[in-house]
Amino acid sequence: MEEGCSTLVRSLEQKYLDDDDDVVQDLLFTGFTGCSPCKMASQRALELLVLNNMNIGTIGDSEKLATLASHVSEADLGWNQISQWSDVACILKNLPHLRVLNIGHNPLNPVINHELPVSTLHTIILNGTHLPFKTLQSFLSILPKVTELHMSDNQFNDDDDCDEPISTTVKTIHLNRCGFQRWSSVMNVVKRFPNVCSVFVCENPLKDVTHCKQFDQLPFWNFLNLAKTSLDSWTSLDHLSKMTSITDLRIPNIPLLDSLTNEERLHLIIGRIHQLRVLNGSKITGEQREQSERFFIRYYQEQKEKPAQYKTLIDKHGNLEKLVSIDLTPKKDAIVKLVCEEKDVNKEITISLEPTILKFMKFLEPKVCVKYTRMKLFLFRTDGRSEDFTSSTYNMPLHYFKIEDNDTFMVQEKIVVTKRRRPPSSTSSSS
Repeated sequence: MEEGCSTLVRSLEQKYLDDDDDVVQDLLFTGFTGCSPCKMASQRALELLVLNNMNIGTIGDSEKLATLASHVSEADLGWNQISQWSDVACILKNLPHLRVLNIGHNPLNPVINHELPVSTLHTIILNGTHLPFKTLQSFLSILPKVTELHMSDNQFNDDDDCDEPISTTVKTIHLNRCGFQRWSSVMNVVKRFPNVCSVFVCENPLKDVTHCKQFDQLPFWNFLNLAKTSLDSWTSLDHLSKMTSITDLRIPNIPLLDSLTNEERLHLIIGRIHQLRVLNGSKITGEQREQSERFFIRYYQEQKEKPAQYKTLIDKHGNLEKLVSIDLTPKKDAIVKLVCEEKDVNKEITISLEPTILKFMKFLEPKVCVKYTRMKLFLFRTDGRSEDFTSSTYNMPLHYFKIEDNDTFMVQEKIVVTKRRRPPSSTSSSS
């Protein structure tokens, strides 16, 4: 242990069990309401242990660890100074209920030099540990139930001579920020997990995806996350369309799509990759696929170079007529007639359709000499339809009512009936 490092047990006591702590942090206790933290931990009620970035170098008193943390199911020990596999063995031995373990960003020895007990972990986080494939293989061999492996922030050697499977139980593998520039480097890792289903390779400077023989040997691989990679060519998506087991794809924030609208991104990806069922977390319905494929055909109709999928979709949908471009942007102004018979007003004015009805009435006030609070406003359309603007419409913009040129606004002044005060009755009093 490096000089100045703490022990896991001491850090646990300081964070969770010191008597002067008013707040118990990052703690989940069950079945011991009304007990002190010390008593609850000793009675095996501690389930979540978070001791990341606490300069822990070794375990400390293993018997005390077994007493205080034997009920822990999730332990986050990332960003510490744990280097010895004997300490990892102590954790696995004394936390029998452990299901999730994070020992990422610890300077673990690249060679396992201590016997490790079999564990029922299902998720192991080894981000930033830079372990060789042979070490990974040895470690995962004592984790027969592990299904999720986090190996982000690692550098992998393409020349590593370990060709045997690392794990046959891992279904999900995270390889984010590993510096991958070539797809072959990704496959050099993923091929070692023959039953993998989901792969994350986000935030890698990856410029291409290539369909290869190694991929065809991974029949269960159906999910791929390529977010924030450096893909900049449609060729990579053409190769993804050949990787027919990939039905769930996440591919936001890549240079290839930067210049496209959201609509173009959606339709061109779906149209190009025929087997997709989910894109960026959203399910692709049959109706959505048909819309996208038709959009794809029209998008490439007048372009000289057409992708391979174009002919397939033409065979499916036929040649489509180009859609007429219709501008559905609301009008900004209109030329209308303004009529107020009481004030002898009948003239043509140009109005903006952006203001609300209430602001429009204030605008009309000096033109018809009727105070807006006493104004009744009507709209008569050229086709004979009419609108009566009530207080419930006052906050709605004029363009909502689809006002056209030559429509007529009529203003009437409300009749205000003033109630006369009843004169006080005179009573004669006799003395």
